[in-house]
Amino acid sequence: MSFTKLIIVLFASIALSSCLKEEKRNPEDTNPPQNQEVQEVPQTATPLDIGSKAPDFTMNDINGNSFTLSSLKGKVVMIDFWATWCPPCVRSIPEAKSIWNAFKKQDFVLLGISLDKDLAVWSNYVKEQNMNWTHVADGLFWDNAAAVQYGVGSIPSVWILDKEGTIILKDVNPLAESEKIRSTIAGLLNKK
Repeated sequence: MSFTKLIIVLFASIALSSCLKEEKRNPEDTNPPQNQEVQEVPQTATPLDIGSKAPDFTMNDINGNSFTLSSLKGKVVMIDFWATWCPPCVRSIPEAKSIWNAFKKQDFVLLGISLDKDLAVWSNYVKEQNMNWTHVADGLFWDNAAAVQYGVGSIPSVWILDKEGTIILKDVNPLAESEKIRSTIAGLLNKK
């Protein structure tokens, strides 16, 4: 395979490995689409940089209890923005499970933030898939409070925070950069 063809294949695979937010789609439709999801949403006023403090937010967890990001201070946090209607997000679940199982006995929290509008579908899906980590959602689709604060433009989108709540990795696609995510988490957990 020529270098040019390799580059084209690489870009095509990355482009097809996330749900974007420009194509209009009915958020009430909970059936996974057969094509890319894209939806326009407002961006955060100030872009978040690596090394900056992660914006705090409060949202209900899967049991309806209030959850605040800052309550995780002292833990390495992997934030995973996703949705049940996003095929690449669904394909990334086995990797999220693997990461969770590798680090869950340490000072690590995996926080799933769903962009689902139908919270019953989301809750049932998480339970059926045995996704046994912390999950939050507000039912606002691409207007999810945390997604807007973080400027999320496509999902899945993984962010890694250190124990002080500083952004170490931002907007990483877990399908394309799994090893980078794992090595970053391991490095932060091993840091004294």
